[in-house]
Amino acid sequence: MTTVPTGRLFHGDDLGCKAFLAGQPAHYVYILRRPDGRPFYVGKGYGPRVFQHENEARHPNNRLSNAYKLNVIRSIWKAGLRPLYEIDLVTASADEAYAREAALIGLIKRLHEGGPLTNLAAGGGSTAGPAPASVERHSATLGGIPDDNPERATLNGFVLSIAHMDSVVVKPVGQFIAKPTVRFPNKSRKLSLRQAVAVAASAAANGISMAGECRIPRRLVVDGVEGLVENGVACDLLTSNAVSIEAAADPADECFRLSAQQAAAIVGVLGERKCVDLGIMPALSAS
Repeated sequence: MTTVPTGRLFHGDDLGCKAFLAGQPAHYVYILRRPDGRPFYVGKGYGPRVFQHENEARHPNNRLSNAYKLNVIRSIWKAGLRPLYEIDLVTASADEAYAREAALIGLIKRLHEGGPLTNLAAGGGSTAGPAPASVERHSATLGGIPDDNPERATLNGFVLSIAHMDSVVVKPVGQFIAKPTVRFPNKSRKLSLRQAVAVAASAAANGISMAGECRIPRRLVVDGVEGLVENGVACDLLTSNAVSIEAAADPADECFRLSAQQAAAIVGVLGERKCVDLGIMPALSAS
């Protein structure tokens, strides 16, 4: 990843950042970084805003949560480490701070753009786009996304942040009938990118680590939209022996069970760094 020059007025832990900001009663732009130094979130703040992300990660996700960001913070904690804080800019002008925030997000890039940032919006005060993908990208991917189906757009955006897909792997509850996951008879399958993305999407949305044996629900919630891993890819996963199935009376309540080896295979398809970025693998320590 190309290093983007930043202001670096402060760089260190949360306590040092609090001390620095105590003498800065102004708007600021901040960067949250992984222990290896790679950024995972850029924001514009005033007062204690920069510290609210870790506070949020101490509580269960709700419909307004940014699952990517919280997963990364929690995975850093699980590794016995802490996020790094950087203050890039301090200014009396909110407009200047918003402009710098948007510029940094554009330069560093979000997950679906090939970068490491978990930001859902493009910055500059924008909260548009509940999932990290543009309407244009939605229209050009996954067979086309109708403008009048915001639930599908939200779930597809979540999937697009993991990898570009040519077909849907997660569908909104209520827009299809969930069927029991069974093996395809007289067929063989190999673990594919499509299968790996489906499992990783649910793991990321549900805040589940894939660093070893794990149990991942077929059901996930993204920005308040409830979705399910669709029938075909669920059956593909079982047929390829990528998962075993914990059956349920309602197929929507099924869970994928993965051994440590199965989880490692999915991580291998996606790449460890991508999985760290999604918060489903432990944070990488600084080398």
